[in-house]
Amino acid sequence: MGIFDGCLLACDIDGTLMESGYINPENIKKISHFESEGGTFVISTGRGVAALTPVLEQIPDISIAVIANGCIIYDYKTRRILFQKEISKSEYHFAEFINGLGYNVGTEVHCGAEAYTLKRNSATDLHQQYEKFEAPDVTYGFLKDKIWNKVIFLFETADDREKVKEILSKENTQCLFIDTCAVIDGQLQNYLEQVPRNVSKAGALKKLCEMLDIKSGKLFAIGDYYNDIEMLKLGSVSAAPGNSPQEVKQYADYITCDCKDGAVADFIDYLETKINA
Repeated sequence: MGIFDGCLLACDIDGTLMESGYINPENIKKISHFESEGGTFVISTGRGVAALTPVLEQIPDISIAVIANGCIIYDYKTRRILFQKEISKSEYHFAEFINGLGYNVGTEVHCGAEAYTLKRNSATDLHQQYEKFEAPDVTYGFLKDKIWNKVIFLFETADDREKVKEILSKENTQCLFIDTCAVIDGQLQNYLEQVPRNVSKAGALKKLCEMLDIKSGKLFAIGDYYNDIEMLKLGSVSAAPGNSPQEVKQYADYITCDCKDGAVADFIDYLETKINA
């Protein structure tokens, strides 16, 4: 019997587990310890299925992950989708609509384990290089019969994103368009993501807890950004790295060191101390 038997630790990637492609070795060591003591470690990320290569190269034992902000639960060991939510085909036209507004907007469409580039710009190139995945250029006609889980619109300026959001606010849609971002080579990247309504990391984690029979009080969560807030509220014990915005930290039970210094390791140490108290 390990001290983490029956426990699940859900962990965000960027700004929490990893910074600029680097995972502190202490994180890797402590994740292994958590699992050796009976715990289940899962990634919970806004990234697409194809974009976990930088993590899996450093932590190859990761199996299950909540992907695309809760659109997909994916098993990397069996390469199977365990659960997914889809954008309605009646909402596909927004990709063409946004691309036709005259702004330089890159567009990626994520379909299960595959990703495609509907429109390329410097932001899509940087995104795909950073997350180490390939998204071949395709036409709208190629994609129209596929299942879309998420569309990422990649802007070269924050001002352009705000202008497009203002236009979208006047459109009738059943989808959500949510702000996301990444810091790549020290530069803030501005994204807008189209996802099915009622999708969140927290919703997918509830489903995963049912699938794995995780009992009440056994879910732990750590994340650094606004799309992690519902997940932090769901966790019986939650943490935010020191580098998180204050609006995120207020929902955490524990504030760890910064991401680069081993935030996940710090949280696992805290959990062990708390359980043994």
